[in-house]
Parts: sequence; C-alpha cells; structure tokens
Amino acid sequence: MRTILRASLLTSIKGRWRPLKFWTRTISPGSHSVHSLQATDILQSQNGSSPPPPHHHSAVDPITAKTNLSGSSYAIDRRKLLMLLARLHSTGIQKMFNVNLPQIAVVGSQSVGKSSLIEAISGIKLPRDSGTCTRCPMECRLEYTEGNEWTCSVSLRVADGAGQRDITFGSILTNPNDVERRLRQAQRALLRPDLVPTLFLTDSDLHIAQGAPPQSFTDDCVSVHIRGPDVTDLHFFDLPGIIVNVQDGQDPGDIDLVSNMVKRYISKPGCIVLLVVSCETDFENQLAGRIVKEIDPTGKNTVGVLTKPDKTDADQTREVQLINQKYPLRSNWYLLKLPSSDQLRAGISRAEARASADRFFLTNELWRDFVQRNASRVGTANLTEYLAHRLSDQLREELPRIRHAVSQMLLATTRDLAALPAELHSEPTAEVFTRVSQFAADVSLYIDGNAPLDPDRRGLVQQLLAPATSDRLPGPEGASLDELDADGDSYTTRTTNAVRIEQVMHTAKEARTRELPGNVPFAVKKHYIVLFLATWDAPTSRCFDKSLTIFTEELDRIVLKHFGRYAHGSLLEVVRGAVAAHILDIAKIAKQGLGLAVLRERELIITQSDHYLSAYKAKFLAHYRAARTRQVPSPSPSPVYTPNTLARQRPVVPQGFSPAGIQDSEDDEILAALRRYSSSYNNVTAADLPKLLPTDGMEPAIDIMAEVRAYFQVAYKRFADSIPQFIEQALIRAVNAGMSNALQEGLGLFEPNTRQRCAAWVAEPPAIADKRRELVANQVALINAQRELQRFG
Repeated sequence: MRTILRASLLTSIKGRWRPLKFWTRTISPGSHSVHSLQATDILQSQNGSSPPPPHHHSAVDPITAKTNLSGSSYAIDRRKLLMLLARLHSTGIQKMFNVNLPQIAVVGSQSVGKSSLIEAISGIKLPRDSGTCTRCPMECRLEYTEGNEWTCSVSLRVADGAGQRDITFGSILTNPNDVERRLRQAQRALLRPDLVPTLFLTDSDLHIAQGAPPQSFTDDCVSVHIRGPDVTDLHFFDLPGIIVNVQDGQDPGDIDLVSNMVKRYISKPGCIVLLVVSCETDFENQLAGRIVKEIDPTGKNTVGVLTKPDKTDADQTREVQLINQKYPLRSNWYLLKLPSSDQLRAGISRAEARASADRFFLTNELWRDFVQRNASRVGTANLTEYLAHRLSDQLREELPRIRHAVSQMLLATTRDLAALPAELHSEPTAEVFTRVSQFAADVSLYIDGNAPLDPDRRGLVQQLLAPATSDRLPGPEGASLDELDADGDSYTTRTTNAVRIEQVMHTAKEARTRELPGNVPFAVKKHYIVLFLATWDAPTSRCFDKSLTIFTEELDRIVLKHFGRYAHGSLLEVVRGAVAAHILDIAKIAKQGLGLAVLRERELIITQSDHYLSAYKAKFLAHYRAARTRQVPSPSPSPVYTPNTLARQRPVVPQGFSPAGIQDSEDDEILAALRRYSSSYNNVTAADLPKLLPTDGMEPAIDIMAEVRAYFQVAYKRFADSIPQFIEQALIRAVNAGMSNALQEGLGLFEPNTRQRCAAWVAEPPAIADKRRELVANQVALINAQRELQRFG
C-alpha cells in the first residue's frame, strides 16, 4: 500500500499555531481505487519552535470532511470575511478612492495552464480558443452554502465616470455546463460596449457587422458568483495572460496594454499575487515571473504555482524542485498536476482530474519522493485552502484601517457635495420666479440698510452718503460750503471770480426805475442770487451720477450673488440686462426731475425761514461794514466783493471815527465806555460794534451783498438736504419699487414657451453636473461600503 498525503493547510500565520489537516488516501498497488481516507492533524510553526501535541480525527469521506470543516466556527468566520470582501469590491471603493482592499490576482504567461487552474478551483469551464482567450479581468467569488443547490450568476462591472456599476448579465445558472457559453457572451459584451448587453445573450451580436470594431482587451470586468455545497469560500481576480507577441493583424500595442493592466492590479498594497509558472519552461523565460519579481522582489506577497510537472525531464525536475532557493517566496511554491488538453477535450470531471493527479504523483519516480516530503503544498485543495485562509486573515487585520479610510472619505465627499450649488429640484419656471423674488427682497434689505453686516465692506446706504458730502455747492463768489460753519461765522477771503462793490453799486443804480430814494429793485438781488444758483447744476449732476454708479455696481453684485450659478444657462446675463434697463429707465426720469428741482431754485427766490435770513443778514452787514472801514493797504483802486468778504483797501472813514477805534486791542475799552454811557448797551458785544459804524455811500451795495450772502446760507442748507432725499426717492426707491415687475417683464415670464426658456436658464453647467454625479456616485459607494462594514460588526 502507498500513501499520498493531501494537506488542507500548511502554515501558521504570524507565529500562531494552527492545526494542519493532512488527508491520508490509501491506494492498493496495481489498482488506483481509493480504499480509505484517514485524517490527522499536524502543527507547524514558521518560527521553528516545537509544535503542540497533534489532535486526531476519525476517518471520513473527503467531501463529507469538507462539509464538516465548512461548518466550523473558524470556517464560518472566514466565510463572512470573504463575503464582506466581495461586497466591498463590488462597491468600487478600491478603484474610486484607492482603498487598498485585500485581493488575489491570478497572473501567468500565455499557455501555462492558468485557465485550467481557475477551472480546478472554481469547478466551471472557461472559454478556450487558440491564442489568448481571456481578454478582460474576471472576478471569481466562490461561496459555500448548505444544501445541494449549485448556482452561478454573471454580471458586467463597467466603468461609470470615476466609479463603476454592476450590470446583471442574464439569469442565474444552475448547470455548470452552461457557464462557459455565458462567459463567452459576457466577454464579447465588454469588448463591444457600443451594443446593448442583452444582444449578446442570444448571440445576436455575431450578426451585427456595423458599429465600432471589438476592442482587443478591456479593463472592465466579468464578475462570476458561484454558490454551492462543495465550493470553498474564496475571492480572486483572473487576469489576461501576459503575451510576448501578437498574431498577424493584431495590434502590437496589446503587449504593453496587458502588461500594464497586470501591473496595476498586482502593485496595489494588499494584493496577493498568485503566480502560475509552467515547469517545462525556465523561470527566466516567463515574462509573468519577471513582472511579478519586479513588483514584489522579496516574494512577500506572491504565492507560486508550478504546473505541468509531467512535461519535465530529470534535469528540469531537479531544478524546479529547488525553485524556492533560487526564487524564494514567503509561502513557498505549490505543485499542481492539472488536466491535459486531451483530457479537457474528453470532458474529464473534477473528481477524475484529482484521481489522475494522484496517480501521477504516486507513480512518477521524478516527483513521488518530493510530493511525499511536501504533501501540504501539492494539489488544488491545499492551494485553495491556503489562499482562503491568508486572504481572510489579511482582511481581518486590515479592517480597522479600511473602516477609518471609508469614514474619512465619506466625510470629505459629503463636504465637497455640500459645497456645490444647491441642486434644482423644483419646476424650472417656479425656480426662476423664486430667484427673482429672493433677489428683489434682498435689494430691499440693502436699500433699507438692513442687509447683514460686512465689516470689510460698506453698505449701500453708507456708500450713497459719500457723493452727497463730496461735492459742495459753491457760494455767491465761488466759496464752498466747507469754508463756513453752521452759522456762517468763519470766512475765507478769496479773489477768484470776485465781484467789486463798485460793480454792485453800479448795478443797483442802473436798475432803479420809480423806486423811492434808498430803495433798490429786487431784480438786483435776484440777479446775484441766480448767479450762484446757476453754479449748482454741475455739482448736483455729479452727485446724481456718482450715486447712480454706486447703486448700479451694488445691484450688479447682488445680481451675481443670486444668479451667478446660472451663468452657463445665460440667466445671469438676461437678469443683468433687465436690471440695467430698469435702472436706466428710472434714472432718466429721475435726472429730469432733478433738473427741474434746480430750475425751481432759480425761479422761486423764496424762503419761509425769515428769522434765519434776518440773522444771517445782520451778521454779514456787520462783517462787510467792518471790512469797509478797516485801513488795509491794497493796490486795488476800490474795495471788491470777494468770496465771503471784501478785498481790503484803505476805506473812506466817516468823521468822528478813528480806524484805530475798532481794533481788537481796544474793543474792551469801547464796550466799557458804551456801557457807562447807557445801560441799554449792556448786551452789546465786540461783534456788534461794526453795526454802530456810520454808513457811507456804498451802504446800498453792502445791504445787497449781505442779503444775497444770507440767502445763500438759507438756500444751500435747504438744497443740500433735498438733493440726496430726491435721489433716494426718485432713483433708489423707485428702482426698488418696480424691480419685480421689471424682471418679470424683462425675462418674459408670462410669455409662451416660458418653461422651455426657464429650463435652459437654470440648467446646471456640465462641469458642475459631472462633478455632482461623480460625488454622488462616490457617496453612494462609500455609504454602501460603510453599511457593509457596520453589518459585519
């Protein structure tokens, strides 16, 4: 009797002891029938320490043993982990966010038996053709289930923007013999993405010649989910075989395309590379081995698989058996005898394939001793068990990192999504009406001064105050308001555009008609009043224009605030045009009214403020009389009427008054003398002394000058207040009152086809729409991943 050991598990993970179950299959010499099967537990440690005492199990049937093992707590936990891993892969977070999920990638050069290995592990038949038959990645998810039902579902995992989506491809299969045809159809569907996937389920695509030619390879993936009672829980990706040349008529660029695809998969942290190497070809001559060694030079993440041991001679066999010394891998190398091409064409079953491999290793003198020494690394069952164990343990260790990464990326994605403009959910016409109403309400807040405070920016009301104070109304002789205090007590002598007192006197004399002596026609005073009123047109117009500019710019800023997000659909420009047209219409009417206000000032020389006029006239009479009587050398031949005062020259001094009698140094003596003379002078001040001076021949001119100057004081205060008020009412508030109606009319919101125009206006810009779709897809993927992680516990 000879004994063949089949180990289901070889190694301990990170120095932890785990039971390794070796199945002892007893075979009679001369016949290859299986008589009995005995299970023994062996413990091994990578750190070289002595193992604990072995456990012993009673003899069981191989398939029954697998079922019993699948019901253990460890197997159940492993199954849950692998199911979680498969669901996390299906969310797309690895591709979308580079979340490094543990995965197994099956890699091999062309014709090394990689497809036969996948068939041996999964129990399904793969499409087989001459040359390369796998032209896209295939995700294979194996899941153990209770009962006798076997099922297989196929889906297409295709790129969708930055993410991916799964498309169910056909109904669930219950016969393993139907899988090969379904996989052929699925691969063709991925290679011709311009056609509807359902066409491929009936092979209708084979009769469609038009359209884009099929791609040679694709990154899109065929996903296969197999469930059954004799299935070992596992999850892996089968990649296209690496090629070194192409057939006639094919693209030489496919060589690099496949190589780069493989590198992208196996270079991801956490990827376990299942490297399939043929024993009949030197390792150095197999491109897949060189690529894997380049990515994983230490062999830490690589599991080696040696195929086709029946194709080696004695020298090759010795070299292959020492491969882990030359190309060391942490997991060492596994040896498999897979069905030959003739056996596959004959339809060999999985059980017959295992029996054939057992007979080979039992009878082949080159391999028999090696297999007995390394039984735990021989056969598909041992390899599958090791891969499932390593993959689940790796996921268990990585779960805290994956949870943290998913949580952080979900927060960032949600934050980015919230930063986008709010998505339109209402009917387009209602959306435009709402925006217009909100804009009009916001304008009212700014005009009333109730807008939210911005410390870095002056409000609209504050900005509108500036033009009213920056342009001063010129006085009778060109003096500006800032040269006088509220009572007209401060004066600055200026000679620009001065009017001489002789000229005033001459005008008064020439204007007399039938007036009694000492009286001057009102027309003379009106003449000089109109002279300074005529200079108010320019500063009034400048004040209006500045206010209009400020108001227009501020409204445009508010327009941009409410409609800036709709620039793509032209709503922003349409609203800007309607607002500008409305402002211009109101401004035109307001400016005409402003001109009439200035005209009324010139035509109606009147005031109800008699006491102010009288008080100011008395002050200016004293001022001009004092200037008339001072002795101030001047080259001018006569006194002049200058801004706020007379030009100084030697005056004509009335008899009995000395010029020195009104000097500041003698004011107190004069006041004291007056009070001694009569108690009626007790309230006289130094400012009243000029009123006591006697008159001369220029008194009528001084009276005219004082009254004109006094009227200016009254008129400018009245006008300086009324102009900003007029602008406020006739321009600012008039624009606000008609804003909603002007926008509704300007946008034609009550015209035909309004809904179509509104839909075009509020359509989201393509860049934002694409970004929103991407973020929403990312958010959904992360939420699904987080839900799966929470469900696992």
